Amino acid sequence: FRTINGLVKILETQRSSLRKKLEHVKTTHAHLDKGIITVTFEVPGNIKEENLHLFIQNLLWEKNVKDKTGHTMDVIRLKGLVSIQGKSHQVIVQGVHELYDLEETAVAWEEDENRTNRLVLIGRNLDKEIIQEVFISTVSEKQ
Repeated sequence: FRTINGLVKILETQRSSLRKKLEHVKTTHAHLDKGIITVTFEVPGNIKEENLHLFIQNLLWEKNVKDKTGHTMDVIRLKGLVSIQGKSHQVIVQGVHELYDLEETAVAWEEDENRTNRLVLIGRNLDKEIIQEVFISTVSEKQ
């Protein structure tokens, strides 16, 4: 039987394997593949954490976001800095293939600072306009 400690170890392993995978991706020159592109966009405001999870899972797990020609967008790497409702600190989003992680940083949003969400995606068949539209419609619904 697994003890509670055993479960904690499993979670730690998942996280450290994500870190290793993230480090590995940084050193891989994926852009040698001409089909791979980088897309960056920024959307102002606060977002709900569960809506952010929905957006990332649609993109990375369900793979149901398609470009204008109907090809599935294949996200290899996802990075970003987001502003989550109810959190006073900036949150980093990192993803590789089907793994992703949210981590609250030590950096607090300033009182007069415009909160914003900045995402960078690397992959194939990426369409900035479509991804941004999907992001906005996913995170801003039912506010």
